[in-house]
Amino acid sequence: MTDRSRTDAPLTAERLLSLVRALAGRRVLVVGDLLADEFIYGRVERVSREAPVLILRYDQTIVLPGGAGNAAGNVAALARLGMPICLAPGTESTLRAQPEIQLYRRSIWGRPPALESPIVPFVPSGFECAHTPGHSDDHHVVWDAETGTLFSGDLWLAIRSRVLHSSEDPYEIVASLRRAAALSPSRMFDAHRGLVENPVAALNAKADWLGEMMEAIAREIAEGRGDREIVNRLLEGEYRSAYISAGDYSRRNLVKAAATIADRSDRRARSAYALIPLKAVAIAGSTKKTTMAMGFQVSASMSVKT
Repeated sequence: MTDRSRTDAPLTAERLLSLVRALAGRRVLVVGDLLADEFIYGRVERVSREAPVLILRYDQTIVLPGGAGNAAGNVAALARLGMPICLAPGTESTLRAQPEIQLYRRSIWGRPPALESPIVPFVPSGFECAHTPGHSDDHHVVWDAETGTLFSGDLWLAIRSRVLHSSEDPYEIVASLRRAAALSPSRMFDAHRGLVENPVAALNAKADWLGEMMEAIAREIAEGRGDREIVNRLLEGEYRSAYISAGDYSRRNLVKAAATIADRSDRRARSAYALIPLKAVAIAGSTKKTTMAMGFQVSASMSVKT
């Protein structure tokens, strides 16, 4: 029987350290998503006359794999070792096919080796992997109903996230956010932000903001404004990643997504989709409950984006 006094206890620094120490000698698979950490180096020289910001004399930028950015590359090695892995079928197909990825992604993360070994299934008890598409077709969150804990991956990120990959669907993101909020999590761990306070309010706030922004963009399109003008009027101009990624990761992708929906007659169907209850895929059957803390899990579920 689970000790509810322990699972409901606040995640203090001392408790987190004790959980980490308990992992000693065990094989650990990190739960997370592909991301990059960008470090900008320089020297602060003065404060801007136009705004209360520091003026930096730029030296260099370094981009390194962050979070669980190397997890995709490790899947092949883990499979060869016979390590049990919980992997979405679509993710496994992608890793086996090893499709081409954009140059800027290869320069940051490299290219994961093709998955050739058979996967040994991992079925932890007490957790559910819920398909939450939008950020990627195979994006999943991990839900622990017993403790009310949601590991949200890249579903939330921030309330006002204005940059989008060309493959992302903001309308599906809104639907997935609504369904995740309907679970009423008492705590949530985001792949980028860590512990998120008031997760239900945060999920709904992100859904509200993104939904309203897409409606505002659609109105701008209906009034005949172009992509660049809309980006400047509503999204505070283009983000520098747009130029590095040749438009694959840009604010203009929000406008493109709205334009695509405007060209079709299924916007009402998209809105109705947000009301469909979350049907999580239960992954049960293990005789021993898995321990999760701050995004770490002893053998875990993983979603990989290429």
